[in-house]
Amino acid sequence: MRKKWVAYNKNYDLAEGLKEQFNINEMLARTLINRGIENIEEANRFVKADLNDLYDPYLLSDMEKAVDRILAAIEENERICIYGDYDVDGVTSTALCINTLRRLDADVVHYIPVRAEEGYGLNDDAVAHIAEMGVNLIVTVDCGIRSVDVVETVKQSGMEIIITDHHECGEQLPDALAVVNPHRQDNGYPFKELAGVGVAFKLMQAVTDSIGYSELLYEVLDIAAIGTIADVVPLLDENRIIVKNGLERLMNTKNIGLKALIDVSGLKDKQISSYNIAFVIAPRINAAGRLADASRCVELLTTEDEALAYEIAEELERENGERQRIEAAILEQAITKLTTEYDLENCRIIVLDHSDWHPGVIGIVASRIVDQFSKPAILIARGDEIGKGSARSMSGFNLYEAMSKCSDLFEKFGGHEMAAGLSIKPENIDVLRKRINDIAGEMLQEKELLPEILVDYKLEHKDINLQTAKLLKNLEPFGMGNPNPNFVCRNLEVLDRKLVGTSGKHLSLNLYDGSNSVKAIAFNMGNLYNVLSSCKKIDIICCMDINQWNNNETVQLIIKDIKINKN
Repeated sequence: MRKKWVAYNKNYDLAEGLKEQFNINEMLARTLINRGIENIEEANRFVKADLNDLYDPYLLSDMEKAVDRILAAIEENERICIYGDYDVDGVTSTALCINTLRRLDADVVHYIPVRAEEGYGLNDDAVAHIAEMGVNLIVTVDCGIRSVDVVETVKQSGMEIIITDHHECGEQLPDALAVVNPHRQDNGYPFKELAGVGVAFKLMQAVTDSIGYSELLYEVLDIAAIGTIADVVPLLDENRIIVKNGLERLMNTKNIGLKALIDVSGLKDKQISSYNIAFVIAPRINAAGRLADASRCVELLTTEDEALAYEIAEELERENGERQRIEAAILEQAITKLTTEYDLENCRIIVLDHSDWHPGVIGIVASRIVDQFSKPAILIARGDEIGKGSARSMSGFNLYEAMSKCSDLFEKFGGHEMAAGLSIKPENIDVLRKRINDIAGEMLQEKELLPEILVDYKLEHKDINLQTAKLLKNLEPFGMGNPNPNFVCRNLEVLDRKLVGTSGKHLSLNLYDGSNSVKAIAFNMGNLYNVLSSCKKIDIICCMDINQWNNNETVQLIIKDIKINKN
C-alpha cells in the first residue's frame, strides 16, 4: 500500500527558546512545536501536566446551576440517576460520578441503555423506568445534548434533569435545569475537546470543590483517564493533564474493579500506557456494550466486592474474545465480498452490507477495511426492516459531508468528518452505494486518497541512542493529537532480516546507518521479506522505543513504513 510521507508545516522560530529553556535538542524542540506548542508557557504546561493547571469548572455555562441542584439533592436525600452511554466514555463517566457522589453520601443509581434494543441516548421508555425507581434528578453523561423532546418527557414525569455532554450542540438546546457542554456557543471555557468523561470530571470537580472535598476527585482520575483515551479525543491541554495523572494513579489504583480487570487482562505488575488502555482495557469494557449490557461494566467500576469484581472482569474477558471472533468472521466475509463481487478500481467509497453482521462490531471492521484498502468504508448490518451502519473515513475526505448530500436515503444518521453512524431501509442500500460514490467523485475529482504519515524530524545516527529515547518518554502519554513522534531515516543498509510472530507476519531487521547498527521491528510487514533481499538501501519512517531484556535497555525502532532507496 502506498503512503504519503508528509512533514509538519509549522513555524519553528520558537525552537531555540525551547532548547535553552528545557535543555533539549532540535529534534525534541521541533516535535513539541509539531504538537501545537506556540510559547514557553504552553510548553511548560505540556511537559508538567500539573493538576493545578486544570481550568476553573465554573467557566462552563450552567455549572453553578448544576452544582447547586446536585448538592440540594444530596442534602434532601433525593435519588439521583446517572444516565450514561454504553461505550467506554459513557461507562467511565457514569462510574466516575457514582463513585464521587457515593463518597458524599448521595442516594445514586444509574441507567445505561441496551445498545441493540434502545440505541444511543435518552429515550421515553427509559425515562418511564427511571421514574418508577423513585428518581428525583437525572444527570446525563456523554449524551443528551440533542434530546430536546425526551427532556420534555422527563419534565412531564415530575423529574428534573441536568445534561452533561461533549457532542456538538444542535440548533436548540434541551430545556433542562442545566446544560453543561464545552461546545455551547455561550461558553467561556478555554478547552473544547473534553471527552464525555472529562465533562463529568469537571462537574464532580465543581461539586467537590464547593464543599471542600477536592481530594475526592483525584481518586477517580484513573477512571477519567481510561474514558478519555478510549474516546480518542486529543491528548492535549486538559485531556493530557487528566490522562498523565490518571495513568500514574492507575499503577496503584484503589479501585477494586480496575484491579481485577488489569489482573485478568494480563497487565498486572506492568507499566500501563495509553496503548494498553486503548488496545487492552478499553476493548474489554466496550465488548459488553457491543454484545450485551454495559451496566455490568458500571457495576465493575463501582463495586467494593472483590469476588464480584473478578466475576465481571472474567465475564468481560470472555465477551471480548467473542467480540474478536465475530469481528474476524465479519472481516473475512467483507474481504471476500470486496475481492469477488466489488469493482475496487472504480469505487471511491466501499459500501458493504450483510444480514448476518452484528451491528455492535461493524464499526471496528469498517476501520480495518479502511486501513487495508485505503478507501472510506460504510458497513451495514442489514435487517428485514432496517439496516444499522457504521462509516469510517480517512484523511482528506469529509465523510459526514458526503453522507449529508444523500441524507434522504437514511432514516437517521450522525457523526463527523471521520466517522458516522446511520440507519437505512434495505431497499435504499444499493441506491446509497451508487449515489455516495458519485458524490465522492465530485468532491475528490482527480485527487487520490492516500494514507498520510506525518513526520516530525529526520533522524541522524547521532540521534539514535538511549538518551534520546528517554527524552521522548517525557512527551507521553501518546494518542490522538499527541502521536508517538515519527522520524524519517534514510540510506539504511539491511544487515539482517527475519520473520517473527504468528505465521511470520512481522519483520525483524538489523539496520546499519553508516556508523552504527540498530534493531528494528516492522509489524504486519512480513510480506516484504523477499523484497528486501534484493535492495541495497531503504528509507523508513519509524518511532523510537526502548527494548528491555534481561535488565538491559537498548534502542529499538518501530517501523511504520518502508521505501526502497533507489539512489
